[in-house]
Amino acid sequence: MIVPLDIDQVRQAADAHPGPGEGPFTLYGAYASFYTGKTRSYLRKKGIAFVERLPSHHHFRQEVSPAARSKRIPILETPEGFVIQDTTVMFEYLERRFPDPPALPPGPRQRLAAYLVDLFASENLKIAWHFRWDYPEPNRHFVVREFGRSFKPRGTDELLDHYGNVVARQMDGHRAAIGITPDMFPAMEQIYFDLLDALEAHFTDHPYLFGGLPSVGDFGLMGPLFAHLGRDPWPLHLMQQRAPRVFRWVEHMNTPEIQSPEFWDTPMAYLPDDEVPETVLRMLRTFCVDYTPIYSATAELFSQWSAAHPHFPERQPISDTDQDQPSLGRICVPLRGHEMNMGAPAHSLWLLQRTLDWFATLSPADRAACQGMVEDCGAGTLLATRLARPLTRVGNRLAVA
Repeated sequence: MIVPLDIDQVRQAADAHPGPGEGPFTLYGAYASFYTGKTRSYLRKKGIAFVERLPSHHHFRQEVSPAARSKRIPILETPEGFVIQDTTVMFEYLERRFPDPPALPPGPRQRLAAYLVDLFASENLKIAWHFRWDYPEPNRHFVVREFGRSFKPRGTDELLDHYGNVVARQMDGHRAAIGITPDMFPAMEQIYFDLLDALEAHFTDHPYLFGGLPSVGDFGLMGPLFAHLGRDPWPLHLMQQRAPRVFRWVEHMNTPEIQSPEFWDTPMAYLPDDEVPETVLRMLRTFCVDYTPIYSATAELFSQWSAAHPHFPERQPISDTDQDQPSLGRICVPLRGHEMNMGAPAHSLWLLQRTLDWFATLSPADRAACQGMVEDCGAGTLLATRLARPLTRVGNRLAVA
């Protein structure tokens, strides 16, 4: 029997079934998928046995997707028949079930930095969307057929083009929701170049963000840097020309080996003394400036929504149209000298809440250890965010807790 798991069920389920279980996990996803790239890399580096299937697989369509009430990929099915949708929930479950090697650094500074990189990279790097869909001449033929293969993996070119163009038209309709209008194109390109430059400098001296083990921050970066920016023809060309070390990191993140040949003498451990390299701090400073306004504006809209719904029941999805990741309205936020008009992503607040909740549990000593880094990166405003009501997920729908 297939049983969907929500975020508040994963700990109990993981504790009841420690270790690998009977048989492999099944990852339903696609190589063109942002979040599948993040999850596939995690499973490989953790040494978790899995098989991968496309969303066109009959078991996914007939059993898994209806149970999850979602067609979003990736979806993970465990050997015991649990079904998990959303990478944050998957990682919560798998990290508890497979603690070694840890994807969560033990030190408070590294852990906070890893959470922040994952938050920003997983939710805000719209450059992935921009470089895929706003460069149709070099990209479209490859991208359309990639999506077509997800529906008809052995189909003719004509069938691949037919199904791939269905997805392409949907993405065109998504443009307004995420705020990527032509006036934002220069900002998107500069954000990509700045990210490549920061990571190229970092991967000169380190195999991963925090030393010799990949963290949730590394896996968060794999969403955009593999599926879109590291495979689609135009952004891949830019990466290879401008940041070959980043391209090599993307390659290595898709292998099961932890130690790369370039860093054969780097211990497979996080950096000692809870060190966060300056190159990571440089990236976080940019992320905080660019994306904190999105969270502040979205939290304000959520406060307005909560005030308008003072008796909204606990554990009831907040969308009245059964959207799993609803928008709270429109926001206008500054980004690189432009004003970006976009939908307010309520799901991002739920992901931010994970970091806020963890940060609130720190001892005074650990919080003090983080304080200098918080001030240096400009993360104080983000970490001071207070949500009007706690959020959760029920039936893979965003709900109030």
